[in-house]
Amino acid sequence: MLSQRATPRPPSRVPWWTIGLFLAPTLVFLLVFTYLPIGYALLEGWPHLKEVLRSPDTLRAARITLLYTFVVVPSTVLLGLVSALLVEGTTRVKLFSRAVLFHPVILPMVAFASMWLYFLNPTSGPLTLGLSALLGRRVSPLTDVDLTLYTVAAVAVLKDFGLYMLFFLAGLQSIPRQLYEAALVDGAGAWVRFTRITLPLLGPTLFFVGVFATMTALRNVDHIWILTPQGGVTGEAEVFLFHIYMVGFFYYNLPKASALSILFFFLFTLIALISIPRIEKGIYYAD
Repeated sequence: MLSQRATPRPPSRVPWWTIGLFLAPTLVFLLVFTYLPIGYALLEGWPHLKEVLRSPDTLRAARITLLYTFVVVPSTVLLGLVSALLVEGTTRVKLFSRAVLFHPVILPMVAFASMWLYFLNPTSGPLTLGLSALLGRRVSPLTDVDLTLYTVAAVAVLKDFGLYMLFFLAGLQSIPRQLYEAALVDGAGAWVRFTRITLPLLGPTLFFVGVFATMTALRNVDHIWILTPQGGVTGEAEVFLFHIYMVGFFYYNLPKASALSILFFFLFTLIALISIPRIEKGIYYAD
């Protein structure tokens, strides 16, 4: 006698009020701390948008931000890639090196910047005194208008490159070893293997890390506030997001700060619209 199989019952629908009950805490949090502030900034800042677009201070902050990004992003990505190539493997030395290089990532930016503030203190910092003795003249990386922006950029690079090293390590481990073995059989050297195998196959990872590093460089300003209050002696490290903070909370010009926030929001939206479809699409290599 054939056993009769029970007809599966369709899943019962969850009442709408149950779904709303579970989503309520998240929706209330988003409404109070995200959507209402965005709406207030739009209403407050939209009438002043033309004013900030024509302001010399806005253009100056944009130029500083562009220079800061061009310094931080390539340096961080390149240092992360080189570190990943050097520590790839399972030996104890390489595993220990990974932990050391990744350690700054887990530190809060404020703590990391405070540590460098001790080393770069204009009056008694060890690095400041060492540079002054080496060059034979008084040098202060945090108060010299020509060095301040590059100093805060260097601190940002040292803080973040360990995270990108992990991304590149994941990308390197996904490359089939057979490709390297075949290249060795053909007599390819280390540089040829890197340029013809490693770098092309790391293309998706490199693109993702570049976008992530750009967005991180644009939104991280904690170290600038710790190292150079008010963005330096003459504002030479006043990047765009730091400029918004100074306008809104130092000069108490909230309408202008709201207008600047709208510009910053549009910039991030543009980056997202350009990069996210390409990241989701990915790159595939056929045999």
